[in-house]
This record gives sequence, C-alpha cells and structure tokens, in this order.
Amino acid sequence: MYARHEYARKKIEIFHFLTLRRLVSYPRMPLLRACFRQVTPIARSSIRIPAVLGAQSIRFNSTKPVSLTADIFPVEKDSITEENVDEWLHAVQSLKSGKLNIETEAEVYLNQLTKPEQFLEEKFEPTEEQLMELEQFKNSEIPLKSDPIVDNLTNLIMRHGKKTKAQKIVTRALYIVYLKTRKDPLEILYETLDKLGPVVTTMVEKTGFAKNRIVPIPLNKRQRNRYAITWILQGAKNKKSPDMAVRLAEEIISAYEGKSSGYDKMSQMHKTAMQQRAYIKL
Repeated sequence: MYARHEYARKKIEIFHFLTLRRLVSYPRMPLLRACFRQVTPIARSSIRIPAVLGAQSIRFNSTKPVSLTADIFPVEKDSITEENVDEWLHAVQSLKSGKLNIETEAEVYLNQLTKPEQFLEEKFEPTEEQLMELEQFKNSEIPLKSDPIVDNLTNLIMRHGKKTKAQKIVTRALYIVYLKTRKDPLEILYETLDKLGPVVTTMVEKTGFAKNRIVPIPLNKRQRNRYAITWILQGAKNKKSPDMAVRLAEEIISAYEGKSSGYDKMSQMHKTAMQQRAYIKL
C-alpha cells in the first residue's frame, strides 16, 4: 500500500516540476490550481507547491469535486489513475524532445497550453448602440484638452505664478456668466472677443527726417484677442465687487451687451488708423 502511494507521489511530483511550474503564468493556471487541490492527501502533503499556487481551489462556486484529469483534459473522468500519469509524462517528454506529429489527446492539449496567445486574444464586438453612436459622431472633430482662449485669459490673470488661483477665477466667472445669461459661457466669450477685438492698430515709423510716420498695421486673430482680453481685465478692475471672479463676469457680460469701455478704445484705434490710411503698405 505504501509503495503504491510512493510510486504515485513520485510520478505526480515529476509531472509537477516538468509541466505545472512551466505553466504558472499561463491563462489556464486557475484550472491547474483548482485541480491540484484534489490530489490525495498523502501525495499532496509531500509535494512542494509554489507560492503562486494559492488557495483558490473552487471554480465557479461548485461543490462537486473535480479530479485532476477531468480538470486538465476535456475528458469526463472522476479519478486519477497511474495510466493517466504515464500518459501525461509521456506527452511531456514527447513534446520536450521536439515531436512534430501530435497524436494523443494529452499531446494536443499540452501543446495548446504551450501557446497561450490563442487564449489571450480578445475580440471586441461593438453593440448596435455603439455603432449608432459612432455614426452620430463620425464627422465631429475631437475636442481639445483645453481651450486656447481660456488658457490665454488665465495666463493674463495669473500673478506670481499662481495659476491654480487664476483658473479658479476664470472658472467661477464663466459659471456666473452662465447663471446670468443661461447660455454657453464659452460662446459668449468668443463672441465678445470677436466684437471687442480691434482690426488694425498703428505704429510709428522713423523716416530720418523731422517728422515720423504713423503707419496702420492689420492684426491677426491672436493679437485681436489679446487687446480685447486686456481691455476686459482693465474694465474688471474698475468694478466695485471685492471678488475678482464677479468683476470679471460682470465685465464680460457688459462687453457682450456692448456696454464696455473697451469699445471706446477700439473706436479710437480705428479712427487713428483711418486718418493715417495714406501710409498703408500693401
């Protein structure tokens, strides 16, 4: 009786070191962990199970005992026999020696376990709702992570490198604009800057004589926004509220409604450029 258990223990231990330890990282290891708990107590007590083989012994919350053979091989069996162990060891030795002609079920299954790529492949199949959503946003542009105009406004408000404080001011101001107008605050900001931003400015050009020239120069989009934001911030400083976010929101709304003092500055710039239009360089 003892010799039979000792013979089975040695074969199972050889099978463990030749096969299971090489398949620890494979996706079928939970099955091997589950089946290894079903070995007889005498054989199991003498086998050194690695730390990675945890105590998860029950699959799918099933109370029915599953044998090692039935768990490893897709064959319905209730117990382990010495013929099964011989078959596994023979399959391991055959595959290890480089056998190409696979014949038995054990060789087929162990050969599949040595190629885990087929188990790791995940094929995504979208649902009908996802396909409809894809068609809906097919021609839509991907939004930017951050709005460049809002970032420019934040940087002009920032003092002493405290950008987080400036971001809070801009966020609260835009929220107040939304509460007052019940419209998208970014659209209001875009429209305000487009209306308030000057088209041309003037610069002094030296002529080498007693009198210099004042030459009109067109402005690009970024320069127009810079002038408009600067005038909005100057107007916000003249408001009475102690909170900068409230003052900024009030000035944005005033500029949106055409009541900001920045429009006077824009008109003066355009008037000066019109007076000096004879010196425009084309």
